[in-house]
Formats: sequence, structure tokens, C-alpha cells
Amino acid sequence: MTLTGWLRRHRDRAVLIVCLAVSFFLLTIPETLRFTLARALAAAALAPADGAVWLGRHLERLRGENEELRERLMTLSDDLGRAEEYRKEAARLRRLLDFRAAESYRFLPAELLSYPLSFRERNLVRVDRGRRDGVRPGMPVVSPRGLIGAVHTVHAYHAEVQLLASHNFAVSCRDMRSRVLGVFKWDPRRGFHVDRVDLGEDVQVGDRFMTSGLGDRFPEGFLLGTVTELRRPPGALRLEIQLAPAVPIQTLEDVFIVTRVSEAAPGFPLPTDAPADSLEASP
Repeated sequence: MTLTGWLRRHRDRAVLIVCLAVSFFLLTIPETLRFTLARALAAAALAPADGAVWLGRHLERLRGENEELRERLMTLSDDLGRAEEYRKEAARLRRLLDFRAAESYRFLPAELLSYPLSFRERNLVRVDRGRRDGVRPGMPVVSPRGLIGAVHTVHAYHAEVQLLASHNFAVSCRDMRSRVLGVFKWDPRRGFHVDRVDLGEDVQVGDRFMTSGLGDRFPEGFLLGTVTELRRPPGALRLEIQLAPAVPIQTLEDVFIVTRVSEAAPGFPLPTDAPADSLEASP
């Protein structure tokens, strides 16, 4: 019988003999070496447990670092959002400064007191400027993005502004690219559109229409809207031109009342239905 076969057959006895031999060996060696060897054996036996403890502490530290990084990321994201809002606000204020710096007109800033509450009341908004501020009926109301409407009713401390989205509101307009003239209107069925433009006129999708200065109501050059659709109905003599408004009522924010116009303005006849002092010429 070989040694390997004997060990397999008498495994328990072999283990006992080895343990007794190791014990006698440890008793015969010096005490210092004995303790060193015992520490080494204990370290080898406890290595898996120490590794598990180290791994747990490492994972806990990583979790703490991840939480800290997540918090920093949220802070940076918030700072980035606020920086973007500051950038937009700075751009808006810059547009306002450039807008109010125009020498041709004098603009009276006004604050919105109410938005239209329903579809039937959609054509009027209230602003915090009135008779005490020199506001008169018929004065144009604009924003840096374009024409909004005109002063409809004036009270001592506030006024109602009739918006472009009104049945009886019509504005003489001009295509900024081709200089084609038309009439800017609104109705519930068609929305904003330009009327009285013949089929052969040069109008394209993407063209912008502005006030023409004709009609004794509004100054020239204020944006009204952008062409979104052109139709040539069979048998019709005129184009059907749909526009997206330059100043949607949902985004209305900065409002100015045009109270004075200089002689250098490109065109601003006095309204025939307004007092002569409502738009006095500036020196």
C-alpha cells in the first residue's frame, strides 16, 4: 500500500499525527519564535476577515464620497441654471436699454395689472399708467419685440390697452423684405393674417411684417409677425397670409406706451381721434 493510499484510508489518524507533531515541535522551539510563528498563523487565518472589514470600510468611504459628489453636482447644476437665468435677464435688460435709447420716440414703461381672463376678454389688458402720467386714448403700446396694441380707455391711475387680437383692430403693414403693403388683422377663425395683398405680390414664408406708418395710427418699423403659411385659393384675387405674432400674449412682459415722437421719426402721423397734445413733437 502506498503512502497516498494509506493517508486516504486513515485521514483522521494522519491529521491527528500531524497535529501532535506540530504541537511537540512548538514545545521544543524557543518561546520568541513560538509567538512569532503563532502570530503569523493567526494573521493568515484572519486575513479573509480583515479583508472583508477593509472592503466594508472602503465601500462606506466610497458611498460617502458619492453622496458628496452628488451634492456638489446638484449645487453646480443649480448654479448653472441661475447663471443661465442671469444671462437671459442681462440680455433682456440690454434689449430694453437699446429699445428705450431710440431717439425717435419717447417710451413710458408700464406694468401689467391684469391679463385677459377669458376668450371674450382677450382683447384688453390693464396697465398701471393713466391720465396722471400723460396717457391718452389711441397711444401705441409696444414691447422690445414689436407692437402690442393701443390705449383704449384711460383712467386717473390706470388704462386699458386693446390688443392686436381684436375683431375691430386693423394695422397698415409692410413686408420688411419685399416692401409689399397689406393690412394686419385678427379673427377667431383665421388668427393673425395679412389682408389685401394681390396674388402676384412677392411674399414668402418666413417674411416679417412691420407697421408701415400709414393710416394715421401707428409709427413705422414696429414688428407685427412672421409669415407661417401662404395660400392661393382657386379663383381668389388675393393671397391668404397667416402670421405668427411677434409678441404672443402668453409671453407679454415688458410694456411701453409711446407718448412722444420726434421730428426725426420715420413716420408717425398724429391720430385723428386723439388730442393734439397726446403725441407732441419733442424738441
